[in-house]
Amino acid sequence: MKTPLKTMLSAVNPLKRPQGQPLNARQVQNNAGGFVYSIGDEARLTRFLVLGSDGGTFYAAPEQHTLQATDFLRELVVRDAALALRITLDVVRRNRAPRPDPALLMLALIAKTAPNVTDRQAAWAALPEVARTGTMLLHFLAFARVLGGWGRLTRRGVANVYETLPTEKLALWAVKYKARDGWSQADALRLAHPKTDDPARNAVLKFMVDGVLESKHPETRVIEGAGLVQATSTDAAAAVLMRAYGLPIETVPTHLRGPEVYRAALSTGGLTWLLRNLGNLGRLGVLSLNDRALTDAIIARITDPAALKRGRIHPIDVLKARLVYGQGRGVRGDGTWIPVPRVVDTLDDAFYTAFGNVQPAGTRHLLALDVSGSMTAGQVAGVPGLTPNMAAAAMSMLALKTEPSALTMGFAQTFRPLNLTPKDTLAAAMQKAQSASFGATDCAQPMLWAAQHRQQIDTFVVYTDNETWAGHVHPSVALDQYRQRMGIAARLIVVGLTATRFSIADPSRSDMLDVVGFDSAAPQVMSSFARGEL
Repeated sequence: MKTPLKTMLSAVNPLKRPQGQPLNARQVQNNAGGFVYSIGDEARLTRFLVLGSDGGTFYAAPEQHTLQATDFLRELVVRDAALALRITLDVVRRNRAPRPDPALLMLALIAKTAPNVTDRQAAWAALPEVARTGTMLLHFLAFARVLGGWGRLTRRGVANVYETLPTEKLALWAVKYKARDGWSQADALRLAHPKTDDPARNAVLKFMVDGVLESKHPETRVIEGAGLVQATSTDAAAAVLMRAYGLPIETVPTHLRGPEVYRAALSTGGLTWLLRNLGNLGRLGVLSLNDRALTDAIIARITDPAALKRGRIHPIDVLKARLVYGQGRGVRGDGTWIPVPRVVDTLDDAFYTAFGNVQPAGTRHLLALDVSGSMTAGQVAGVPGLTPNMAAAAMSMLALKTEPSALTMGFAQTFRPLNLTPKDTLAAAMQKAQSASFGATDCAQPMLWAAQHRQQIDTFVVYTDNETWAGHVHPSVALDQYRQRMGIAARLIVVGLTATRFSIADPSRSDMLDVVGFDSAAPQVMSSFARGEL
């Protein structure tokens, strides 16, 4: 039996405080029952904007996870709508998130529910910037409809999009984005009543409402071509019109979308379209080993840093293309193809390029991937099949290739080698993480292992869902132990891979940093932090 003195010593000794008990009053309990820290509003909103919530987590079904996230969004809008709008616009402007819907929902919440009319007006003014395509606008309207009716601000805000969008782009919307999610452009126009004296714009707007182009203008050329392509009977004829009028493939009747139409779409479609349709190009024999010139042209587009930036290609866009094209079959349907190995390798390269020019920190890194059971459930950023453990492996490969002195390991309740090397493909890295995943979560393991084996580490990077609970000491305590034992002022970076409010990083400490997984801005921030610049 412990003496009263020993009992009191144990109570105040952080080394005797397991993760199932709070280390201090600032900690909160995570979904697994462990005690961690709650992240701030900016970090939590950024997690939602980048990672979304539709995939759920190991501990929460998609519906429950989304309900928790949206409850936070609603509360934040009431409390600080200006902050919410500032963060949302920063994520959008810097292309930090892979999908637009979380930002569209956040904007709709501000525009329709912010207590201050100035905040609502600011949200409506930002709508053309956030809703960059016709589909995005219709998604926004779907959100806005369930949040309130069509008052003056709503009518004026939606009308402003149609009045200010360049007329040629508006014409493209008219033929490419006609209807989505129970909304059509005609529905929106009938409610918004935009007004303009520009004859070309009026012609486009009228066409969007009733399908009739009453007068022709240089800006309406794509609408003219879309009308002509409906009368064609072969994919070759449709392809000629596509090239002549700059038509997107969406204007071509489905039964005519053969090899020639897809060849034409390579010149009329953007880089996002290309990444999404590599499988279709392979299925139709357009992209194959037999046509080296076309393969070279596709590779050149995918690897062009300027084109990736101009096309607002997020690393997740490339990773999703890599997952689908590399497996040789579609996610839906029975379409199959033989992947061209050079294109697969190119997608790996483009994934890293899409993060931008990340400067190495030059410190000794330990990249620690949480491969516990909770990392095997849910999906990251709405990508089917991309579980948090696979996402952790993919993102860690960027650091492994960037940092000259880096070691990658996995952990659950124990530390385990993953045998990742900079030469691994993304598919190989994700497979290694997936095959090693099981067990309880102890996020203190990276620091405990490094101290035990006297590994000289300057920067610990932990990729996790923060659902730690199984350790006998807290991660922050393990970091302090390591620093004292090794005499190294090591830092800890936590990469969160689910949109919860938890982190093992203590926000009050300058030697710990929490970032959002797959935030395209995160790698450069991590590098700067590791160098001691933040």
